[in-house]
Amino acid sequence: ARRTSISGALEFGSDLFAESGFQGVKRVIDISGDGPNNQGAPVNLARDIVVSQGITINGLPLMTRGGFTGAYDVNDLDRYYSDCVIGGPGAFMIPVNDWTQFPEAIRRKLVLELAGPDSPQWAADEAAHPPMVLAQDKPIVDCQVGEKMWRDRSWMFDSR
Repeated sequence: ARRTSISGALEFGSDLFAESGFQGVKRVIDISGDGPNNQGAPVNLARDIVVSQGITINGLPLMTRGGFTGAYDVNDLDRYYSDCVIGGPGAFMIPVNDWTQFPEAIRRKLVLELAGPDSPQWAADEAAHPPMVLAQDKPIVDCQVGEKMWRDRSWMFDSR
């Protein structure tokens, strides 16, 4: 039914870290998607809980619709990811505006995650291939926009 639960994915990912039996040096959850959270807990609250556990959340917003939008799409999905989804030490996101950018975005994301923000590779990669957006302290986007859009349109699915 076109529902997306970024918050559920974050909770599931953090549970996997807790249950793994290993204590890694770095813990990162990657979120890729083409829309906002519209099911489950508010995404910014789930993000804050996951980040408080020492887990970094990086993002890959997929804005690849080529001008076509649906009822549950948000404008500036990259801004939504920056303000509401990513967080933690060294968190970043790489927007994908066209499917031809996807392979390079995945490569960059992996290199940057492995290299870390203190590495010369991080600075070199950012200088050579912008944009990469770091997590912001103060949200500008309404982090519950997806939930509100679903609620406002749910009358279409009532079976009265």
